[in-house]
Amino acid sequence: MHKTHIIPKAQTHIWPASGQAAEHVLMYIVRDTRGCHLDGPDQLNRYPATPFCCITWMLEGEVSLLQQGKIKREQRLPQIFVAGCQSQYGVSMNLGDRHSFMAVFYSDAFHALFELDLTTVQDRFVDAMEVLNPSGLALLQAVALAETHADRRSLIENHVAQNNSALLSSPWSRLRKMGQNLSLRLSCSLLGVGARQLQRRVRKEAGLPLLGLSRLWRAKRSHSQVLSDLAQGQTPNWAEHADALGYADQSHLIRDCKEVSGRSPQQLLNDARKNESDWIYRL
Repeated sequence: MHKTHIIPKAQTHIWPASGQAAEHVLMYIVRDTRGCHLDGPDQLNRYPATPFCCITWMLEGEVSLLQQGKIKREQRLPQIFVAGCQSQYGVSMNLGDRHSFMAVFYSDAFHALFELDLTTVQDRFVDAMEVLNPSGLALLQAVALAETHADRRSLIENHVAQNNSALLSSPWSRLRKMGQNLSLRLSCSLLGVGARQLQRRVRKEAGLPLLGLSRLWRAKRSHSQVLSDLAQGQTPNWAEHADALGYADQSHLIRDCKEVSGRSPQQLLNDARKNESDWIYRL
């Protein structure tokens, strides 16, 4: 009798942050393609523009950045890298099997935790060992050496707890929680600064210009709502969805989605259902 060799499927696991850390860390993601024999387009990773900052530990394997928006790139990324806020969608490629652990931070929390001017990492992927403060460097090493993903999450959440006073003093979390369509006037009022100072501070401390952040926060809520609807067996009605999420109309939703992902909402939905490379959109 011949034995059937079953090739495993690529695995993606996500965990939301717990306790107080959930105010500052969005989630943790593990991507594992070991033994899956992915090739061609399945080795790609397509990601959207994002208002978050992320640290990725490549526990096994390597990844190369291929594209940002319509611009071609050729950058082999470090074993531990920081991805700053991204104003454009992009594409990377796994170089062989991949096993990675990612921590996704709210950008203002990332700035406060690691004392990093976020303008230096906007739209960039940089060696984490070259940009974080001393306590951040110690965290990078501890997470890399941890034996389990549960240990990695605990290390990060302990680090957040130890720096909670600095995080609570950040005014940006208030703006973040307010959601979409933030006006310059309202933001200045909440932070107690003038327009020019606000525009300087927002890129340094929150990662992108105010309007860009507002647009991407709304896109994140739009994505979450679509996933929720699909989980309940509901097919999105894009006109109704646009109205509920604060877009001017369906055309506005489509334009924003193309800027964030490179595709219309329906194209993205169709691709995410069938393409391995769109795994991040299924989270």
